Amino acid sequence: MKREFVLLFLIAITPSVLWSNSLASEADLMGTIAQSKEDLRALLPTEGEVSGWEISSLPRFFESGNLWEYINGEAELYIQYGFRLVVTSDYSSKEDAIPLTLEIYQMESPHHAFGIYAAERSPDDNFIEIGVQGYIAGNILNFWKGPYYVKLTSFQSSPTIKEALFKFSKVIDDKIAGSYSEPELFACFPQKNRVKMSERYIPRNFLGHQFMKNGYRVDYQREGSRYQVFLAENSSPAEAEEAFSKYQDFLKAEGDIISHQRKPDYQKIRVKNRKKELIFQHGSIVGGVLNIGDFPEGDDIIEEILKKLRNRSRSPI
Repeated sequence: MKREFVLLFLIAITPSVLWSNSLASEADLMGTIAQSKEDLRALLPTEGEVSGWEISSLPRFFESGNLWEYINGEAELYIQYGFRLVVTSDYSSKEDAIPLTLEIYQMESPHHAFGIYAAERSPDDNFIEIGVQGYIAGNILNFWKGPYYVKLTSFQSSPTIKEALFKFSKVIDDKIAGSYSEPELFACFPQKNRVKMSERYIPRNFLGHQFMKNGYRVDYQREGSRYQVFLAENSSPAEAEEAFSKYQDFLKAEGDIISHQRKPDYQKIRVKNRKKELIFQHGSIVGGVLNIGDFPEGDDIIEEILKKLRNRSRSPI
């Protein structure tokens, strides 16, 4: 009888406990969003911080649930790159009422901020020293720093606008605390034949596969031919082995000819298809060379990467 009473008591309180937990989780989420809004608001230039310009609109915030209302065609891409929140505000020149729009995107991490920034830059852009890195092109200036991707746009292009873009970006840059740099894993990529500013970080569905994540990719060019080198960082060696195996299964299903080698601290496959590939797994890393001209060159590239990865793992934290 006592056990039945306890059971009935637990059944009775379970829905209320779940409801209470749900309310607590929702409250935590709302609190996080509120704090993020304040963090973003604090980065906006205030009245008088940029000489000759004034605020012409109140800040507007968009979350992942309504981001499509602001950047309809690009919302999915931004969410894939770890979008959290964006604030946008308009400013106008006191002299001639030229408008300027400012957007500050808060991403999941500095890696994700770099990722979306790199996805929108081009090697031919005019790069400038603002934040970690930025570029200016006529009437736009974009840069990233920490978990933030900052975009400034005017609807006119002139020396005055260019000067204003620099002033606004400097104010925001100074407000973002901390020192940041590109993701350190890029240091493991070879420098020879590297295409400048081609570094990319893709957090999800790397190479078009759900089992590949945290992908780092760099383009290379030699004698008119282009190839790519990539590294995908997993949470553990076991997860990396699973991803390596799934990628190997994918290649076999595509009808590619594969040869497998296993070494003391890594495994590697050679893929002979229309464009040669070499894929390896070392520790928590799955990497490879895509569209390489010949296997010996690809082998040398992988050996160079492995040497850097081994030194990286031995370095004190």
